[in-house]
Amino acid sequence: MLDFDALVREHQAGLRAFIRALGADEAWVDDLAQEVFLVAYRKQNQFRPDEDFGKWLRGIARRQVMGERSKSARRYRILHDGISDVLLSLGIEKHEPDPGRERAVETMKCCVEKLPEPQRELLRCRYQQGRQAKDLATELQSTAAAVRKQLQRIRMAVRQCMESQFGEAAS
Repeated sequence: MLDFDALVREHQAGLRAFIRALGADEAWVDDLAQEVFLVAYRKQNQFRPDEDFGKWLRGIARRQVMGERSKSARRYRILHDGISDVLLSLGIEKHEPDPGRERAVETMKCCVEKLPEPQRELLRCRYQQGRQAKDLATELQSTAAAVRKQLQRIRMAVRQCMESQFGEAAS
């Protein structure tokens, strides 16, 4: 049987940092971490002693954050869906400070700055101001589906830019 209390004390700070790194709003990090520990407690019989407990917790946390993104009623817990998409897709598994993660965020900012102004403005309206696609569509005399598609293409362009930047750095 696991000494669950000791494991919680050992991993709580790192788990909170990991959840925050996935794009969760700072105000909700503690709640999300608590949910992760509850899931882990309920499923502790599924944990294999030869596994890394921290990695197992981070896997649960990743699924929790992805689940939050799919729940429209609680969608506000995630700061920026597009940024969370990219960070989740990078497969970040470490909870300790990682210069690579900081580099990824800086690279993302650089790639966003390379976008044409109308695309940057659309990103700002959607992710910084939290405006919905339907509201933006009205303002742009478009449809919500078209705005969502445009945002998807912009996120893909940023991701491709990031991948090319990481590829160049590795050369």
